[in-house]
Amino acid sequence: MMKLYLDNSFLNRPFDNPNVVQNRLEAEILFLILRLVRERKVILVNSAMIEYENSLNPFPERKAFIKEFLKNSKIYQNVDEEIYFEAKRIVKKFKIKPIDALHLATAIKAKVDYFITCDYNLVRKFKGKLKVITPLNFLREYEKYKN
Repeated sequence: MMKLYLDNSFLNRPFDNPNVVQNRLEAEILFLILRLVRERKVILVNSAMIEYENSLNPFPERKAFIKEFLKNSKIYQNVDEEIYFEAKRIVKKFKIKPIDALHLATAIKAKVDYFITCDYNLVRKFKGKLKVITPLNFLREYEKYKN
């Protein structure tokens, strides 16, 4: 079954300006993924990194929503020395921010199929084996996968 790692930019999308069509569309995709998780068609991966970043969220409503959303996870990935080492390599090789590199390294360790993000710079910069993809492109991939 397909394993998904959703970064915080995507998990926060329902709270972004709904007048921006892309924000609304990506929020709908997030809720579609939640439905797929609940129907056991995909597996949601949670991590110490996602929870750490969410703990820094200054908006209580967003923080609570994400915490509740993540209760649907079947896999939890802690951060360990191997992840720190991989994150350092990612920072050097791809010039990616350390916190993003830690998320990527965590997703790699969890052996996810897709790392879904609304951070278009991250999608553009990271060219490793992990599939880092936008929500809309994930939807396209999922349509191919299920058919």
